[in-house]
Amino acid sequence: MAHDKIKAAARRRMATTGESYSAARREVIRQFRDAASSDPSGEPQWFAISYQDMGPVSTWADTLLGGGPAGGRIEVGAGELRLRMADFKVDVPRASVRRAARSAHQARGTIGVHAKGSRWLANGSADGLVEIEVDPPCHTERSLSTLFRRMKVTRLIVSLVDPDGFIAALGGDEAYPPAGSRTE
Repeated sequence: MAHDKIKAAARRRMATTGESYSAARREVIRQFRDAASSDPSGEPQWFAISYQDMGPVSTWADTLLGGGPAGGRIEVGAGELRLRMADFKVDVPRASVRRAARSAHQARGTIGVHAKGSRWLANGSADGLVEIEVDPPCHTERSLSTLFRRMKVTRLIVSLVDPDGFIAALGGDEAYPPAGSRTE
């Protein structure tokens, strides 16, 4: 909450309760924090990326870059999805997610972060793949994985430990038709 909003709310409270400014300000801040902590959409849900098929050397390198089993995740917040896998980072506005469903993509032994045009595969396993269609497209952050360029993203395929929980967190199968179906 911005200082000017706190100040205005504290002054309104002073006028109605007769409290001192500092007491009113403390109460306004406490009420604001209580409201924020009771809001279930305030904290993003975390879904771990599956590293089941990744070897120990690759897992070590991924962990060194901030990913690995402890850091690789998708955060589902009220306003956006945040994918983090090693140094690869992409933030997708929730309004841009057109479809999310289990993917039939064949990873063919490939693990890590790979792109083909604006389609991205971020996996540590060939199991638990979820395909996320993004429209309008978003862009990655500059990193070693993207050769320090901002790259366009229209589709993400990610391996997750709990793919069905992730799809349910986005609103369930009804909101997002299965991959491969046409929604035009």
